[in-house]
Amino acid sequence: MPKKKHKGLHKGHREFILLALVLAPSPLTKQELRQKFGRVGYHVGIPIRLTSRINEDQHLDREMDADLNYLLSQGFITVEKNGAYRLTEAGAAEGREMDQGVAKVTRGFNTFISSPETASKISVLVNAMLAVLKLVVGSIFNSMALVADGFDSLVDVVSAVVVFLGIRHRREFYSTSFILVMMFGTAGFIAYEATSRLISMEPVDAAALAIAAAVVSGGVGYVMSVYQHQVGKRSCSLSLISQSIDSRNHTFQAAAVLTGLIFAIFGMFIVDSIVALLVAGLILKSAIGLTTEAIRMARGEELEISRFGREYERVVENRRRNYFKTWTLLTLKDVSSRADIISRYEGIFATDDLPVVGHFSPVGGFDFPGQIDYLLKELVDMRQVTTKGDQYYLTDKGRRALNRKLARGRFVFS
Repeated sequence: MPKKKHKGLHKGHREFILLALVLAPSPLTKQELRQKFGRVGYHVGIPIRLTSRINEDQHLDREMDADLNYLLSQGFITVEKNGAYRLTEAGAAEGREMDQGVAKVTRGFNTFISSPETASKISVLVNAMLAVLKLVVGSIFNSMALVADGFDSLVDVVSAVVVFLGIRHRREFYSTSFILVMMFGTAGFIAYEATSRLISMEPVDAAALAIAAAVVSGGVGYVMSVYQHQVGKRSCSLSLISQSIDSRNHTFQAAAVLTGLIFAIFGMFIVDSIVALLVAGLILKSAIGLTTEAIRMARGEELEISRFGREYERVVENRRRNYFKTWTLLTLKDVSSRADIISRYEGIFATDDLPVVGHFSPVGGFDFPGQIDYLLKELVDMRQVTTKGDQYYLTDKGRRALNRKLARGRFVFS
């Protein structure tokens, strides 16, 4: 009897083979396993099957042969007369356990990116760490801009707690109102302190640690902003969207703080106070905009998620479009009609029978059938594709563009 666990089981394609056989309704040949492996590659942006790299294909064959032989030797699979591989009882148990593990991880990830309560808890923790970092470093090196940003993060800790309570008890209007009051108060406090420093002209110590704190603050602020924005949109939570806007302001604030510290190196301490005033202005502007949305909510209007688009969403959408434009060029090497392109898409990007991406596909959010006409038009306008009647064909320019993409080996984010 094979052992339940094997240290070598997670090497190469062994996990993939077991998972693929668990999901398949019948035994699979090595060629069919390779096809599934290639389809998974499409979901993560790697066109495994379609390159002309003979050496890489041979290397993949050798690896898969070695992994199949290993699974045979361990009693996880058997081979039938037609060359197809079937799971044994032990192999099926191992594969099901793996699939359940992937499903569990996916559920946890979906909770992470969709649960307002989880997002608010993480916001409390992150803002608390940022507040301590900025207040301590800002006080040590006498940076009013960094201290101002630290107080803003401290306010965000309180706001995040209130958001959590508002979400849990279904009182989001009140938690949003609290955030707005705190934002207005913070803007006033920072403006007052910055003006006082501007009058007294206190020096600022532009130490490397202060600069590093500003950089870390900006990076973490942007990541939190994207996270809160995504969860807020998925859950239609104005409180979280408000927090995401405030977190994005921290990125601008950190950039402004960094500017003040750099000028302080040259003895221009006035810039730090001016930057703090700009921080106050940014917070005030955000508070006024969010107040308008809160008033709409108070009147009973539904939250219009489309009002809260962000720059990173446009970047992601453009990258997905570019990926599928390249995939369309690739497909036009074999087929030429719109119907055949869609049929090829449905065959390759179906997820029910694929390991891992059956639970989560990185490119699954793009509506290719709904966008195909626009993509084909763009390719025609770029002269990478030409038409004859209702048929589409690659041009020489299209082939060159495709070859450049494939030469990189990975083109989902090109």
